[in-house]
Amino acid sequence: MSAALTPSDAADASGRATGLRGRMAEAARFVLWPGYTGRRVLSRGAAAIVVLAAMLVHAGCLALVVGPLWLAARASGVLPAADIPADSLAASPLAFLVIAPLLEELLFRGWLTGRAAALRFAAFGFGALALLLAGQWWPEHARALGLAGAATAATGLVWWGVTRRRDTAVPRWFAARFAVIVWGSAILFGLIHLGNFRALESAAGLVVVAPQVLGGMILAYLRTRLGLASAIAYHAGYNALFVLAGG
Repeated sequence: MSAALTPSDAADASGRATGLRGRMAEAARFVLWPGYTGRRVLSRGAAAIVVLAAMLVHAGCLALVVGPLWLAARASGVLPAADIPADSLAASPLAFLVIAPLLEELLFRGWLTGRAAALRFAAFGFGALALLLAGQWWPEHARALGLAGAATAATGLVWWGVTRRRDTAVPRWFAARFAVIVWGSAILFGLIHLGNFRALESAAGLVVVAPQVLGGMILAYLRTRLGLASAIAYHAGYNALFVLAGG
């Protein structure tokens, strides 16, 4: 059963969070347990406050929670070393600043509106990702799986383009399970980045992608409040800081 949800249907406090302190509280609640909202921030002034609040909550979570966990894991020797060839596309500024923010936001957060057309596109996108990852496990079939993945993604994009204005209803199950869906997407977003590291020697090494999981939650907050373009821009800006810091 589907129904287009209105802001009054949303279990969210965005209507009450107007100042910086309110937006910070909203962002912190979202990171802990996201609530679905069909409401978007439209004014530039309010949007700037949302971005600043997201940055402050992001920095606070890194400094107080994720950072100490990550440093403790590194001190204990369980974190895997980075494993990105210096001459690969993945290590280039183009990948960090353009390709990754664009493709990762489309795949992991582009569909968080919950609209039927967007959810269908997400299904195709994750199917394409699964085919590409399968190529890593079966390198002898990597070319065929890669082509199949590209075809799957292209099919999903075309179908989305045809149906996006028609299939705008939000399934009730999506709003009801929004928190689990967002957390699941953020965790998967983090796990995908394990490909940037050597093989784990223990489960504790998963802490290495804790910053990406947190980033996924912050980006989901921005996507739902300001739109996909804002999430892409924030993602690119964060990656730029990482590059400038020598990460």
